[in-house]
Amino acid sequence: MSNKPAWMNQEEQRADELTENEQTSNDNAPKLVRVIKAPPRKQKAFYIQEKFANAFDDLAHKQKKVKGKKATELAEEAIKMLLIKHGENTENL
Repeated sequence: MSNKPAWMNQEEQRADELTENEQTSNDNAPKLVRVIKAPPRKQKAFYIQEKFANAFDDLAHKQKKVKGKKATELAEEAIKMLLIKHGENTENL
């Protein structure tokens, strides 16, 4: 048996019924809007030639000016292209 008071069980039952019917107890109340966040990322260090690092920085800066892709997105895109070139499976990326 539950340690919850009867009123709490009634409220949970009412909430479950409203959820099943996709309703709310107060339709005028503001609704929670889920914000789509960027996926979690892991920092990875690479040692590359300075000219490649500078070229990447220039590209990232140009994209930032036009509100394009961020540096992390550009790096992910480059890695995905490299994986495809070498015949790796990229379906889960």
